[in-house]
Order: sequence, then structure tokens, then C-alpha cells
Amino acid sequence: MVCYFATWLYSLMVAIRAEFHDHFYSGDNELKLSHLTSVRPKHDESVTDYVKRFRDIKNRCYSLVITERDLADLVLNGLKTHIKERLESYEFLNINQVLQKALAQESRSKEVHRSTTDRPRMHMVDYNDDNSDDEVDVYTTEFVWSSKAKPYTCNALKPIRKNRDEEMKFTFDISKCDKIFDALLQDKMIRISHTLPPFEELKRRAYCKYHNSFSHATNDCNVFK
Repeated sequence: MVCYFATWLYSLMVAIRAEFHDHFYSGDNELKLSHLTSVRPKHDESVTDYVKRFRDIKNRCYSLVITERDLADLVLNGLKTHIKERLESYEFLNINQVLQKALAQESRSKEVHRSTTDRPRMHMVDYNDDNSDDEVDVYTTEFVWSSKAKPYTCNALKPIRKNRDEEMKFTFDISKCDKIFDALLQDKMIRISHTLPPFEELKRRAYCKYHNSFSHATNDCNVFK
């Protein structure tokens, strides 16, 4: 009786192992690196759900050998544009570090969106990155002077006068848009709903203070000009 039971148990274990191997290690179920690199967030998919789906696909790449740093880079590259462009200056060693920073940016974007819906007097500016068909980031800049306010003189405007008898004229020097924006903001002639990046970060890349976007510089912003 004992011998019969041992034989049956051994046969059962062999059958279970064979079924397990066929299910998890067959060519039809195993995924490759190309599947990982093609993972992108779905419409309205949260950062948490996107990373979870990425990890699920990674777990099906049984034969894939890849470092944690490379996995972090793949997750970063797949993030939505408005989040990814704010994290590209960081170095990530693993997926958890990317997830932590991305969640913070996602939360900030939601707060900005809520603030725009609570301010109907704001001048709304839609910015759509050409690299993303799903995401439209909305940022706001508000000019706050009233119709009864006195004319405002900005020192960044360049006066032109050929001689003393000629009337002084002013021209809008587009090369000083960045300084003009700073002067208007400092004198509380405009209000913004976003936080400007640190000065050290602005020295490394182009940034538009009006749109809160790294796609172009303030001096090149046609809307502000």
C-alpha cells in the first residue's frame, strides 16, 4: 500500500511539473525585450497602474537578462511626456525611484489642473506636445492690472530717441522677454499658477515661464510676445 501511494505521488509531481513548465516556459507565453520597450501608459492610466503593468510584462520575460538601472530607464522613457520631461535630469537606479518621483509629479499636475478650474478669470493656455497625442497640459498665467491702473513702465523695455527734440519711443525688445516676465511678476502685474524651476536648472535647458514648459524659451514664446 505504501509503495503504491509513493508511486502515485511521484507520478503526480511529474505531471504537475510538466504542466507548470509548459504553461510558463512555452514560446507562446514568454515575452521579449521588445514587449517591454513598447509599454506606454494608456489614456487616463495612473502612474501606479502603468508601472504595475510594466512589471507584469517584465515577469513574463523569463529569459531576459537586464539590469535594474536599464529597467528604470525603460519605465522613465514610457512615462507621459509632461511627467517624463521633469524627470530627465535625474539618475535612477531602480524602478521604485522612478515611481516615487513620477507620483510626485502626477500629484502636482492634478493640483495645477484643479486650480485652473477654480479660477475662471485666468487666461487659459493650452500646450500640446507634438510627441504625445493623448496628453494636453494646461497651465495658466493671469494679467491682473485693472482698466483704471496707471500705465506701467518696464525697465527692460529699450527706449529709442535720436535727439532731444524727438519724442521718446519704446520698442518691445523680444530678446528681453524673460526679463520682462520677471519684472511683471515681481511687480505683481501677473500671477502664475505654477512654481518656477530653480535657477540652476534653467541654465541647463530652455524653459518658458509663461507656459511652464521646457519645449521652448520665454524669449521665443509667441503667446507672451
